[in-house]
Amino acid sequence: MLIVFIIVAAFIILYCVYGAREVDQYNKSQYRKITKNSFWDVEFDKGKNGEYKIYKSLFQYEMDGASFLFNCYLPMENKGTTEIDAIMIHHSGIYVFESKNYGGWIFGNERNVWWTQSLLGEGYSAQKERFYNPVWQNRTHIKYLRKKLGLLDGKIYSVIVFSDRCEFKDVTIFSDDIILTYQSQLAVSIQEYANKTIFSQEKIKEYYDLLYPYTQLTEEQKQEHIKNLKERLNLRSMQKNKVCPRCESNLVLRVAKKGALGGHEFYGCSNYPKCRYTENKQ
Repeated sequence: MLIVFIIVAAFIILYCVYGAREVDQYNKSQYRKITKNSFWDVEFDKGKNGEYKIYKSLFQYEMDGASFLFNCYLPMENKGTTEIDAIMIHHSGIYVFESKNYGGWIFGNERNVWWTQSLLGEGYSAQKERFYNPVWQNRTHIKYLRKKLGLLDGKIYSVIVFSDRCEFKDVTIFSDDIILTYQSQLAVSIQEYANKTIFSQEKIKEYYDLLYPYTQLTEEQKQEHIKNLKERLNLRSMQKNKVCPRCESNLVLRVAKKGALGGHEFYGCSNYPKCRYTENKQ
C-alpha cells in the first residue's frame, strides 16, 4: 500500500512540476504577449492550440532575430477584414501561416476552389467534407499584407500547416513560394528557405511595429470580422463557388472574341479591368 502511495505521489509531483514549467514557458512567449490568451484557453481551443504549436515549432527562429504576430486582422478593399493566423518576420523573408486542424485524408489542387477531407465512416464508407482552398485563403491574406507593407513582389512565403492527424493523399502544389507541410515537419520545411538574408533587423522591427496594432482588436471588432466573413462565405455558396482568388469578386462566364481561343467560354473577374484574373471553363 505504501509503495502504491509513493508511486502515485511521484506522478502527481512530476505532473505539477511539468505543468508549472509549461505554463511558465508559455507566459514568457511572444504568443502570450500578443494574444493575451491564457495557457488553459490555448490548451482547450483547437484553433489557438494550432497557432501556438506553430510558434513552438519555430522558436529557434526567434532566437535568430525573428518576430512573430498572431491573429492579425488586416483591412480589405471592400467591407471587412482578413485574419492571418500567424506571421513570422525573419531576415530570410516573411512567412504567412494558415493552420488547418483536420484529420483524415486530404485531397486538393492549388488551382481548385475547394479541397476535400475524407474520413472513414461506419462500414468503411467515406464521409467527405469540402473546405475552401487554404492556398487561395492565404493568397488573400498575402495580398493585403503586401499592400500594408508596400511589398510588390517576392519576399513573402505562404505556409499551409496541417495537423499530423491527417494524410495528404492527392495534393498538388505548383508554386515555389507555397510551403505545404505537417505540423511536425514545419521547422524542417522552412529551413531550406531560411538561409538567405533579405531584411535587416531594423526592417524586421519596422514591419513588426506596423502590423502589431492589427493584432490588438477589441472583442466587438473581432465579432464584426466573423459576421463579415460569414457573409462572404454565404456569397461564395450562392455563386456556385465561382469566386476570384485574387480579389474575391464574382467570376462571370464570358466568350473570347479574338485570337486562337475565339468563341471559347471562360470565367473572368467581374472586377475587370482592375483585376484581370481568368480561368478556363471546365
